[in-house]
Amino acid sequence: MDAYDVVPYDSLPIRETHPEHLAVLGRLYGLETPDPQRARVLELGCASGGNLIPMAFYLPDARFVGIDLSAQQILQGQRRIASLALGNIDLRQGDLAILGEEDPGEFDYIIAHGVYSWVPESVREALLALCRARLSVNGVAYISYNTLPGWRMRGMLRDIALYAARTGDTPCAKARAVRAGLTRLQAALGDLGALSARYLRAEIPVLLDNPDSYLLHEYLAENNTAFLFSDFFAAAERHQLTYLCDAELHTEFPQLLGDAAEAALADIDDAITLGQWLDFVRARNLRRSLLVRDDAQLGEGIDLDAFTQFAFFADLVPPAKLDLRKAKRIPFRRPDGESFDVEHPLTKAALVELCTRYPDAVRMNDLLPAASQRLVAEGGERYVAQSGELFAEWFALFTRGAVRARLAPFHHRRNSTVAPRPNALAREQIDAGEAQVTTLHHEAFTLDASMHKFLRSLAGTPPSASAEKTHWLEQFARYGLLE
Repeated sequence: MDAYDVVPYDSLPIRETHPEHLAVLGRLYGLETPDPQRARVLELGCASGGNLIPMAFYLPDARFVGIDLSAQQILQGQRRIASLALGNIDLRQGDLAILGEEDPGEFDYIIAHGVYSWVPESVREALLALCRARLSVNGVAYISYNTLPGWRMRGMLRDIALYAARTGDTPCAKARAVRAGLTRLQAALGDLGALSARYLRAEIPVLLDNPDSYLLHEYLAENNTAFLFSDFFAAAERHQLTYLCDAELHTEFPQLLGDAAEAALADIDDAITLGQWLDFVRARNLRRSLLVRDDAQLGEGIDLDAFTQFAFFADLVPPAKLDLRKAKRIPFRRPDGESFDVEHPLTKAALVELCTRYPDAVRMNDLLPAASQRLVAEGGERYVAQSGELFAEWFALFTRGAVRARLAPFHHRRNSTVAPRPNALAREQIDAGEAQVTTLHHEAFTLDASMHKFLRSLAGTPPSASAEKTHWLEQFARYGLLE
């Protein structure tokens, strides 16, 4: 029996794998990526479809295929697909060879998250071969993998976990043994000042907070191989694939690491060599590489004209006091607490306008008039014409994920909060007791016990009123969870 049948892996949305995100990054580098709204998408190692099914739900005109070895996880996903009556997605149990004559065509986007490092070499080679054979000429493949040298630090934790797990005779017993071992080690470290002790003290609580499935399939897996980025690129090149960029775009730019890194790496003019040195600087342990066919027509570097045509959205909270009269750094915060400093008054005004329109995606040409009007009204008229400064700062926010983008504008009709009801996907997820529901922008929205109970109680009738529940309803509507 497959290990994932015994202990299924928690299957969640991964926003960096969404076809809209992959399409945008392709266009940024000059590739005429297919329309994600009508694309064919393949996910290898799809588990129970926690990443793929929400895409199919929110992109009804696209077509999705998922493959996984675990019969139990595929069955779980197929039940959800049937319950949602989705006709645009198919999950299949088997290895890569199952993608045979039933699907003779190409795929515009291929996703392999959490697969490459966790399979034998023969499967890695087959995965790359499949990407080359089945990727459309302007398509993008996403492959995540553990990277060196950073994963050697995680490898220390793997060694500890493997040792501790020896006393367990079942997967669940092994997970308990690992938790007991990590707890013992945490106590033994005390306040030791060695670098290794400080690292372990920081990492052990993170591992203990994760579910058993993560411990078993990440740290106790039979196969777990990390690679130098340059070696991964060489493997891709053997299969006539070439590197586009990383799905986490900020990792491509040394200047985001500070003046010292930018100066020290300034003489490197090869993208792969630069990427490898950036991994050394960061001690990076995971990459999310995007590949294209070697006959794909890419531009020369980043296409800033294409960037200006994207439709943007941002889930940020502006500061309570916003001074648009001078250039001064102020933080805009994501709901998870991460903050992004913004300096130029025109950027601040545009970002405020964008935040008020979330979850809509808006082109800059449609955003600028309202931003300029806001700027003038608050005494910052001398900055209105400085669009160059705006776009420079906007691009930096985009690379860091503060501002995200789609190829085309998107307007979400806010459903009534007077007689609300969860959408079909949210109902499925809460009825299954899941602590997270998937938003229309492909993020996991975490529900505490009270929110979970309240969302489940909504049935298209006016709910009982309270300030807290009214706030929850506004949040549910904001993230597209109501119908």
